[in-house]
Amino acid sequence: MKALLLVGGFATRLRPLSLSRPKCLFPLDNKPIIDYLLENLGKAGCSEAVLAVNNHAEMIMKHLGHEKYGIKLRYSLEETPLGTGGPIKYAEDILRGEDFLVLNGDILSFIDYRVLFDTHTRLQPIATVTLTQVDDPSRYGVVRLSQDDRILEFVEKPPIQKAPSNWINAGCYALSPKVLDIIPESKVSIERDVFPKLAEQSQLMGYKYYGKWIDIGVPEDYLEANRMLQTDALEKVAWINPKSVVGRGSKILDSIIWENSSIGRNTTIIHSIIGANVTVGENVLIERAILADNVRIDKNLIIAPGTKIGPNIHIETSIKRPGIEIN
Repeated sequence: MKALLLVGGFATRLRPLSLSRPKCLFPLDNKPIIDYLLENLGKAGCSEAVLAVNNHAEMIMKHLGHEKYGIKLRYSLEETPLGTGGPIKYAEDILRGEDFLVLNGDILSFIDYRVLFDTHTRLQPIATVTLTQVDDPSRYGVVRLSQDDRILEFVEKPPIQKAPSNWINAGCYALSPKVLDIIPESKVSIERDVFPKLAEQSQLMGYKYYGKWIDIGVPEDYLEANRMLQTDALEKVAWINPKSVVGRGSKILDSIIWENSSIGRNTTIIHSIIGANVTVGENVLIERAILADNVRIDKNLIIAPGTKIGPNIHIETSIKRPGIEIN
């Protein structure tokens, strides 16, 4: 089994955190997001994976190398971003000849890739899309299904009142090599340009997945992914990298703190994301904020909700107005 992982995006909605590292390397419970995908692929019997890289490519290659979790790793470097379909065509020489998987690199789930792959090879459509249910499908590709789970209609990000169902594209596909003859050599959206046509041709199947799933697109999704991995089911859980230090009397609630950061005494951090090498003084209140790498916050300050502070910024006075961005 081969797989293509799409990890070349710029993650603009996760700035300023994504300025210093790609989203697929954001840590979750001591492992980058990409490691969860590769570990599950390895358990499913995947022998080779191609990573479609662009932004922060060297950082990704340095972390993963050429083998991980028993999977041989290769890289497809895009000179310019090619969307979600273009990378498949770009890696045609590697993928052609057998069915293969395609995974978005920012999805946290526990999909059984072996069952998905075997279902696809048994039914033999051109594409099988993993589907999951959500309350609000307007952020995603939404499908209308037949009784036997054939996808009759694929609509990308419809208004919620026009969504044909609440079954959405879960960002994981099994594809026939025939799809390579359909995708042009250019920037292509597989969701907008390929899947709707395959649905019209009765060549698009759905594979329903009922487990935990989250698309890490915005900061709130990243915090929710952290909660999803916790086993104690506490409402206000935090993840603090073991290489970071939190001072006595401080409270870290529903937040994530990356490596090599220092939090002073009697400081409270709520529903926030703190990058690497950040220093926060004592008696500071930070709520619903994002601090990128190498930020320094002096003592006795208040950082208002919605604040985003870019890399290498020194904050010497309180930020009391919500929604301020400092770069």
